[in-house]
Amino acid sequence: MTTSGTDLIGGVRAAVDRERLAAHLAYFATVDRTSGTPGEREAVDYLVRTLDEYGVANEVREFSGYLSYPGPATLEILSPEPLSIPCRTRSFGQPTPPEGIELDLTFVDVARQLEQGAMIFGHRANAADYAGRDVRGAAVVTPDGGPDGVRRAQERGAAAHIHPWTSDEPHIHEMIVTPIWGTPTPESAATLPQIPALSVTQADGLRLRALCEAGPVRARLTAEVETGWRPQPLTLATIPGKTEQFLLVGAHLDSWYVGVTDNATGNAALLEMARVLSARRDQLERGVVFAWWPGHSTGRYAGSTWYADTNFEELRAHCIGYLNIDSPGIRDAAIWDCRYTMGEAEGFMEALVREVSGQAANPRRPLKAGDQSFWGLGLTSLGAFRMLPVDHPDRKAVGGSGGGWWWHTPEDTLDKADAEVLRGDTELYAAIAARLATDPVLPYEFVTVGRDFASRLAALAGEAGAYFDFGPARAAAADFAAAAERLEAARQAVLAGGDAGRQAALDAGLLRVCRLLNAALYTISGDYDQDPALQVPLLPGLSRAASLPGLDRAGDEARFLTTRLLRERNRIVDALRSATTEAERLIHEVGGEG
Repeated sequence: MTTSGTDLIGGVRAAVDRERLAAHLAYFATVDRTSGTPGEREAVDYLVRTLDEYGVANEVREFSGYLSYPGPATLEILSPEPLSIPCRTRSFGQPTPPEGIELDLTFVDVARQLEQGAMIFGHRANAADYAGRDVRGAAVVTPDGGPDGVRRAQERGAAAHIHPWTSDEPHIHEMIVTPIWGTPTPESAATLPQIPALSVTQADGLRLRALCEAGPVRARLTAEVETGWRPQPLTLATIPGKTEQFLLVGAHLDSWYVGVTDNATGNAALLEMARVLSARRDQLERGVVFAWWPGHSTGRYAGSTWYADTNFEELRAHCIGYLNIDSPGIRDAAIWDCRYTMGEAEGFMEALVREVSGQAANPRRPLKAGDQSFWGLGLTSLGAFRMLPVDHPDRKAVGGSGGGWWWHTPEDTLDKADAEVLRGDTELYAAIAARLATDPVLPYEFVTVGRDFASRLAALAGEAGAYFDFGPARAAAADFAAAAERLEAARQAVLAGGDAGRQAALDAGLLRVCRLLNAALYTISGDYDQDPALQVPLLPGLSRAASLPGLDRAGDEARFLTTRLLRERNRIVDALRSATTEAERLIHEVGGEG
């Protein structure tokens, strides 16, 4: 980084204004920003007025989103004893007839997770155990929640899904159960949930489990859900740089209720970043585009998905990465959790978090959540969040708000945020954006990415044993890892050399390597579609190899799966070979080796 770049980052950090952030929060705390409602439109008007005041170019784009609004629900136990259980429907669950439906309850546990506070973003290994259970026509009560859990219950013939929360707060969280990412397509629409889905507290879940374990349980439930098309406003602000490259920074505008920490704090952070960076726009080599996403909570990331689809060419050609800002500024938050950070950005994020905060970054690979709509495009994902300490009394098994129990409830109010914590978080985000907008060469290294491929392929090979040959993929990963080491040496040499032409060539080449590898490492659908919102590990298209040892090798299921795995292996090998070729060509072009 140049001296001028260092000065810019210092100036940006110093310019972040706590009082402006607090004023934004005070406004957003008064507005219910449920997507597709007048409150969301009022918030958009506030964004536009504020950006105009700051002199930041902005626009509001309109599109139709497929949204779902959960309504009231009832759960009445009829026998063995009358009992009324407070509950809430989930977005995209099916409604019942007004009179409700009467059915048996059956409890299906997940390694006793109901008492253990298991996180909601679990992998398939946390699935409920349906072995030997006939749940056809019943309401399944299970801590196996989310789209994965509803799908598993529905596949086994369940007529309803009831999810007890896995931590002990006495509040019911709003949730969404469709696995479809963004607007459905003709192919994905068939996976919309076809059964009612309800939420209850952990305490009531334990009561229901005790009843089910004691004998037959009969219940009647009702559920109201409104699903359909609503107009959506997507607010964009652009600070141009000297080149066509730009960093995309996003935060969802909509929320459940007023949603101060999820995500009014993120909305305020974007406004302050736009103000601070716009005042220094003449120093930016690359631009920054800010996006306030609609349709996050009731449309499964409808806004960011629409933007990815509609701006595919521009993003593919010029976007250097995506920084997602969701749930910053939490009171008492202290522990950095750099989830959503891809391997090529890990070293960059570790160094910058330590520089700005003095703390460890704890980088983790992205979850399939949080407006991560850009993997197929090959964009690098970056993220930094401050969480409540593990032993904090407010920390629960929730997906946002720093771990605060108030996430996705009406209790997510202004008192849950801290303007000083938000100032520190925004300082880091502004430093990330300033660094990426000014570095002559992007701070991406692929040695870590090579290790991600190698370690995941080794794990898959161990799981599949002799049932599938991962040799070609592991060989391609080893060749890429060696090329990545040489490319990193070239990157360091070119940075030290200071030749602008070589730096520009290297910079463009690093983006090409990202485009080749990220879709292969993180997606099944690839470049032009969106995977479902189901939690899967790296190289998700190969993950089912673990089931091969349990199948009859001569049977249809094993042979069908082997064919799928072979095709996916070919995709991974091709991506790795293409990335290796690009890395070697790039090393030769910039002459930075040795």
